[in-house]
Amino acid sequence: MRALTMMLSGFLAIGLAGTAEAKGSKHDGDSAIPACGKNTKVARPDEEGIITLKEKKKRGCVIDVQALRPTQSAVGMDAVECKAEKISSNARKGKLNDYLLADNRWVPMVRGPGGVFYLTDHHHLSTAVWNADIKDKEKKVYAFLLADWSNMKEDAFWQQMVTQHDTWLKAPDGKDITPAQLPRSIGTLQDDPLRTLSAWVRGSCGYVKCDPPGAAKDDDDPSCADKFPNVTCADAYFLEFKWGAYLANVQEVKDALAGEASCSQQTPLNTTCLDSQYDKLTQALPAAMRAAAAPAAQQAVGEGAGYNPAVQTGIAQPKHCK
Repeated sequence: MRALTMMLSGFLAIGLAGTAEAKGSKHDGDSAIPACGKNTKVARPDEEGIITLKEKKKRGCVIDVQALRPTQSAVGMDAVECKAEKISSNARKGKLNDYLLADNRWVPMVRGPGGVFYLTDHHHLSTAVWNADIKDKEKKVYAFLLADWSNMKEDAFWQQMVTQHDTWLKAPDGKDITPAQLPRSIGTLQDDPLRTLSAWVRGSCGYVKCDPPGAAKDDDDPSCADKFPNVTCADAYFLEFKWGAYLANVQEVKDALAGEASCSQQTPLNTTCLDSQYDKLTQALPAAMRAAAAPAAQQAVGEGAGYNPAVQTGIAQPKHCK
C-alpha cells in the first residue's frame, strides 16, 4: 500500500511538473527571440514566396527602434499618432508584446555595410513605438531579415536598394535626395501631410491597392480590391508617396493646405499641430478624391498605380483614432 501511494505521488508530481512546464513555456518561443545582430539569419520564404510567422519567429530578432536606419525621409504623423495610441493602450493592458508579435507587425529590414540594419517597411509602426507612452526599454520591435548586403561597398549597396525598391529617395516636397540625406534614426523622420492625405484617399478607394498575399477575405468588410474587381489593383512600391506627389500639384489641395501644415516629430507628439493639420486635410479630401479620379491622375502616377475612374466619397481617418 505504501509503495502504491508513493508511486501515485510520483505520477502526480510528474503531472504537475509537466503542467507547470507547459504553462511556463506557452510564450517560450517568443521570449527566446534573440536581439538582432551579426548572427541574425536571412528569413526564407515558403513555396508561395511568403515569409510565414513561424519563419519570422525562427530566424527573426528583436531590435530597439532607434537602431533601425530609415530608408525614406518622411511619414504621415497623423497615422503615427493613431498607431502610437494603440501601442500605448496595449501597453497599459499588459498586451504590448502580443500586439507587436502579430504577423503583420513584424518589421522587414536588410543588413547593410558595417552591419547597419535598414528598415524597408513599417516606418509608421516603428515611429509610433518611439513616440508611444511606454518605457524606453520597451521601445523595440520584432524584425526579420530580407537580405544581407553587409559585404557590399556603400555605393553598390544603395544601387541595390534602389533596384530592389527598398528605398524612397525623395523629400516631402518631391525633390530627389541622396542616401546621405536620409534621416539617420526613426526619431528624425519628417512629417509629410500629403502622405497622410494619400492614405485617406486609398482608404476611401480613390485608388486601389492589391490585398497582401495570403490576406483573409472579410465578407462583412470587403477591401477596395474586392469592391472594384474591374480596376487593376496596384502592387507598386511606395504607392502612397506617388499619389501624394500627384495630389501636391492639385490647386484645390494646395489651397486647403495653405501655410505650414506639417508637424515636427517630438515626444510626445504635438497634438495641437496635428489637430490643426487634421482640419486642413479634411477640407482638402473632397478635392483630392475628385483629382484621384481625373484622367490626369492616370497620366501622372503611371500604369499599375491602381487608378480608379469612379469618384468616391472621401472618408478621413477618425481624429485621434477614436
